[in-house]
Amino acid sequence: MKNTFFSDMYYPSDRQELEKLCSVTPLEGHTPALVLLPHAGLDFVGGLYREAFARIHSPRRIVLLSAIHGEKMEDDASSSLFTLTSDDMETPLGPVKIQAVEGLKVNDSYAEEEYALEILAPYVALNCPESVLMPIFASLSTKEDIQALTRVMVRLKKEDNDTLFIISGNFTAMADGRQVNQMAKTLNELLENNAPLLDAGGKGRISGCAWRMLEAARTAFPGHFRVIKARCGAYYGDTISQDADGRIWQVFAIKD
Repeated sequence: MKNTFFSDMYYPSDRQELEKLCSVTPLEGHTPALVLLPHAGLDFVGGLYREAFARIHSPRRIVLLSAIHGEKMEDDASSSLFTLTSDDMETPLGPVKIQAVEGLKVNDSYAEEEYALEILAPYVALNCPESVLMPIFASLSTKEDIQALTRVMVRLKKEDNDTLFIISGNFTAMADGRQVNQMAKTLNELLENNAPLLDAGGKGRISGCAWRMLEAARTAFPGHFRVIKARCGAYYGDTISQDADGRIWQVFAIKD
């Protein structure tokens, strides 16, 4: 059984309290091919997760893509994509089956540093208990790294069409409000038009931990993103192009 590291830090360990955060009313329709979700404490982003899991109908496999925010370990210098050993992860809402992604380097240490997997797992345990959760931790610094992630995503989709991909990431700009909202507007336009993100990211017109993974997904899946909800500071709405009063944009978007 895998250890957990973030209980009572990013999500409550009390079963009843956590179940209230994770319970959803299912919506009709098919499960999206790709979902973009933020990572933060569930008391802050739980509403976006509930919106997402209302649309997720027990796919056989859920592939989580999470950025590595810190430095890679010295032994991992030649790799950009990592997975975990296969085992069950216990959550207050029940176990989740973790399955390693074949062909990727296994390093369980990243689960101790990155909490995206652990805050997602209770939603899977409660709403998709038969699904297998396959984690990918990504450290993408070059175009070649991004292309490698694209190839892995395409391969996994071909292996089993009943596979949902979830990108966990935020969009952050350490700048004044005007610059932050200009970045948000640029991001919104790029997603709506399925346009390349590399140039905008390289020039600082967008920022955060998600855009490189999004670029890999953009080329792996056709079609544009549909933004469902976004929040920044006190703002909470259905677009990421309006003015807001914070520095971190957290977005729930899908590709059908």
